[in-house]
Amino acid sequence: MPENPTALSAALLRHPYGIFLVGSRAGDDRNLMTANWGTQCSFEPRLYSIFIEEDAHTRKLIDAGRAFSICLLPADVEDVVSHYTRAAELVGNKLGDFDYFDAPETGCPVYEGSVAWFECRVVDSRPVGDHIHYIGEVVGGDTPLGDPAWTLQQLGWEYGG
Repeated sequence: MPENPTALSAALLRHPYGIFLVGSRAGDDRNLMTANWGTQCSFEPRLYSIFIEEDAHTRKLIDAGRAFSICLLPADVEDVVSHYTRAAELVGNKLGDFDYFDAPETGCPVYEGSVAWFECRVVDSRPVGDHIHYIGEVVGGDTPLGDPAWTLQQLGWEYGG
């Protein structure tokens, strides 16, 4: 059967994804960015896997700081998602518009309005296509709001295909 790129893209876009923020830090340089390619990938030890575009500022900070945070978002915060989608190089300090705190173990920023968050120390990374795959050991976290996390499909956006 011949490959149908349109059908393949449509099939991949049906995959359910969360929409979350990735926090990163190297020294005093902190950043949050919108992401959706991430999942827990081990129970023991607790490992979480994310994929970050190779040319992203966040990738540079994760490489330098060897840690990242994941901030799961409540529903109806499209302004937050949109804000952190913009490139850090184009807008300067992205953290100034929304409240955040530094995660206790890694110092990575955590969005104050997260329904849940956790922080990871990088244990492995490798290039995969046009992204870098990071695996982090979960070293801390909390569920301050406890509400369900928002998904990319509920937001009405798509990233994939």
